[in-house]
Amino acid sequence: MGNTIYLEGDHNLSLVILSILVSVCTSYTALHQIGRLTMSDKGVIRNYWLIAASIAMGSGIWAMHFIGMLAFNINLDVRYNPLLVVISMLLPIMTSGLAFFLLTRHANKKLLFVSGTILGIGILLMHYIGMEAMVIEADIQYDLFWFSVSVLIALLSANAAVQLFALFRDHPVYNKMWVKLVSAILLGVAISGMHYAGMKAAVFIVEDSYVLNPLQVYSKNNALAVSVGITVLCIQLFIYISRYMDQKTSIKLKESEERYRQLVELSPIAIGIHKYGVFTYINPAGMQLLGAKIKEDVIGKNALSFIHPSYHDIAKERLRTMFENKVPSATLEEKMMRVDGQIFDVEIMGTLITINGETNVQVLFQDITERKKLEEITFRYAFHDTLTGLPNRRMFEESLHKVVRIEPVDASITAVMFIDLDGFKQVNDIHGHDVGDSLLVRVAEKLTNSVRKQDMVARLAGDEFTILLTEIHEEEVVHIAKKIIKALVPPIETKNKTVHVTPSIGISFLDKGENADSLIKKADIAMYQAKQTGKNQYKIYKEE
Repeated sequence: MGNTIYLEGDHNLSLVILSILVSVCTSYTALHQIGRLTMSDKGVIRNYWLIAASIAMGSGIWAMHFIGMLAFNINLDVRYNPLLVVISMLLPIMTSGLAFFLLTRHANKKLLFVSGTILGIGILLMHYIGMEAMVIEADIQYDLFWFSVSVLIALLSANAAVQLFALFRDHPVYNKMWVKLVSAILLGVAISGMHYAGMKAAVFIVEDSYVLNPLQVYSKNNALAVSVGITVLCIQLFIYISRYMDQKTSIKLKESEERYRQLVELSPIAIGIHKYGVFTYINPAGMQLLGAKIKEDVIGKNALSFIHPSYHDIAKERLRTMFENKVPSATLEEKMMRVDGQIFDVEIMGTLITINGETNVQVLFQDITERKKLEEITFRYAFHDTLTGLPNRRMFEESLHKVVRIEPVDASITAVMFIDLDGFKQVNDIHGHDVGDSLLVRVAEKLTNSVRKQDMVARLAGDEFTILLTEIHEEEVVHIAKKIIKALVPPIETKNKTVHVTPSIGISFLDKGENADSLIKKADIAMYQAKQTGKNQYKIYKEE
């Protein structure tokens, strides 16, 4: 048996520099990633950058270690166990992932220390498992002092890294390039220091009969180290560029979101957002419109609780259509309820929006109560008589035109009554227009009380009234005519005067194919027949 030789070995300076450069670049990329990790509130995006940061940090630490091992020359032919190499690569990636995960959860100092310690242990395991991956014709032993130094450096540098990450996370003021660069250099050198302290601890023992071939080994190591270094630096560069581009996009997105937020907050239109039918946001205009004193009066409440029950089915159908067709809803008029239960009219529309990767519904609504009142007043002036409140000629004729276009579904008929008041001119001449107008109002009431709810009583002009009767039989029409005559028999007290008028009523029935104008004309003719034959009676139009 030959003598035992202790090999000390030496390092390739260019590869040592390369390993430290990889470590510094890794540290810089990791520091650059911290802001993006904590800035992301979307689960999918945050997880993506968490994985990217873990791979960048872990692979960079491993590459520094592996290049550092290739830089070490002991004049032996060295091969590597693939399984142990893979394990040594995965360890820093996994522990880096844990450290970043705790950072995104804003861990306290105790958890940060635990995280740093785990990262340090991962670096240590990576190094010494990597050493075990070396397949060489030598035994490896470790100097206790330098081994202890390597453990201490690993734990301190890992905790320093985590604390730096936390500092950059909590204080964006440090996110300046020169601060990150100086920090990356210090951190990169510290992490590299652990590796070279560990290599200093390793003692290689061979038999003196072993033949060494330094030139071949150096040649192989240089090529492999450069390949690993370039690959990892390319990964770091890719992630850095991706982060840079993402940062630009994120800034634009945040500016856009801020503009949108300000528009929504300052909008005079009420805007609410609900998810699964529950409000998650309401702007100030919405709070005021719903009578909410605090946001909690609305947020967290079911959106249907603010919709009038008679519109619940319409609201549900609108929501279903939006989700099925992926298009905004049409603008509709509905009734809503305030926090205190007060009912008001709104114009409302909804659209789908995406928040944090999830579909929400944005609802825009504005109070149209005053507009509805104005529309009702306008409608009444356009279609109603201002004195009696009855439908006017325009509304009567439009309603009649609609009716004549509808085919009857049974033996029922459509009829028109034309009524003229006998003696009305004398009342006007004797007592004045005030009494005459008051009399017309009282007559309108009596006519309305004499017909069915579905019948339309209208005032055409002066003392002329018409009645539209639909889905009725001839004997019912005659009965209503007699009822009207009877209602106007007693004298009428109005404006402290006692007056008396009687009706002359003409009746026409709709024939197949007949138009509205013809039906009115026939009723008018029948009314004049009633006047000419004694007044205070009804006549049914008959062709001569």
